[in-house]
Amino acid sequence: MEEAETRRDPKVFLILGWIFAVVTLFFLPILFGPAAIVMGALAIPRGAKVQGILIIVLAIVFMILSMLLGVLAFSYFSSHTP
Repeated sequence: MEEAETRRDPKVFLILGWIFAVVTLFFLPILFGPAAIVMGALAIPRGAKVQGILIIVLAIVFMILSMLLGVLAFSYFSSHTP
């Protein structure tokens, strides 16, 4: 009986989803963004609907923001090279 409850527990997916979402903002958005989206999607059917959706939305926003900042930083540093 306890194994069935453990399998349905969304804690692991929520923790990994939040970690991946935050890491997406700073490091490898192409890798950690989809990982956070998957963790959020796996948490939804396990009873954490609101947090799962929030992780998915923030991962998408952080991916876009991180890529935009990367492009801006690249264009700034490539134009200011001696």
